[in-house]
Amino acid sequence: TKQQYPYCDLWALSWDFRFQNLLREIMDVGPDVVCLQEVQADHYETHVYSAMSEAGYEGVYKQKTRASMGLAGKVDGCALFWRRAKFHLVESYSIEFNELAQRQVTQVMGLNVRSEEGAAMLNRLSRDNVAQLVVLELAQPSLSRSNRDQMNQVCIANTHLYSNKDFPDVKLWQSWQLLQELETFVMSRGSNLPLMICGDFNSTPDTAVYDLMSRQAVHPGHPDVNMNLDDGSPNVLPDTMSLTHSFQLGSVYSTVLGEEPNFTNFTAQFKGVLDYMWYTASNLRPLSAAPIPDNTVLTKYGEALPSTQFPSDHVMLISDMQIISGGSR
Repeated sequence: TKQQYPYCDLWALSWDFRFQNLLREIMDVGPDVVCLQEVQADHYETHVYSAMSEAGYEGVYKQKTRASMGLAGKVDGCALFWRRAKFHLVESYSIEFNELAQRQVTQVMGLNVRSEEGAAMLNRLSRDNVAQLVVLELAQPSLSRSNRDQMNQVCIANTHLYSNKDFPDVKLWQSWQLLQELETFVMSRGSNLPLMICGDFNSTPDTAVYDLMSRQAVHPGHPDVNMNLDDGSPNVLPDTMSLTHSFQLGSVYSTVLGEEPNFTNFTAQFKGVLDYMWYTASNLRPLSAAPIPDNTVLTKYGEALPSTQFPSDHVMLISDMQIISGGSR
């Protein structure tokens, strides 16, 4: 909207213009897998799916849990596409963090959702965010003598975590729960299934979310786990010792370029890294990461993003990935 991006020409904010621009950006890259966030439900139905399908892609969509944004079609969600000629879909699941919150409060913590404590926990954790995951199989299998099936499959997760900067505890809880779910999923399919977790984590590299993803742990002294919740909000996080997972994840951009970029989100109010592509280092290797355009390029057509040239306030992350298996490729 014009309120959100007053520096962008109104016509350049129109969905039709932005859609053509987005499509051009995606087609210029020609990816085999595409993860999108903040895709409006009605836009997916009317524009996105048909255009991607025509271009040779198949896809799945998961909208946020509640129509908390008013009209049902206006709720946004995550979309994940893969090139039909390259992959077949083996499995597809979606994750609703509201549902996980309900389970955590009632089954893990044994609280009644109608009790003051239970209601407060649910209230803080229920933010409507979602994740989706697919297992894709290569249409033309790579022949590896060892463990053939796993070489030919990859699991891709796509998510968009809660955006409010005052709720780092909720984002950390969401990341932790996502990793737990993925762990259960991957382990049940033989632990050698390559995994990528992509999306908008709404968390900069100095956050506990980044530490959990990259280091499998959060330091007990981290500010995000020592919030002064003086408004009476409940502590939704377990002991920091429990905030862990068994994946050895690398961040594509950090691995390839030596550090995270300066930003992936570039607005007048905020410029920083919020988006990541994580991968399991034991069976995937990033071969490249497309450099993020620098300030001079991004501000050529306006003060910040979006602009007439760039249809989103986030820049696209692009990488070539290689499946590796016990030393073979």
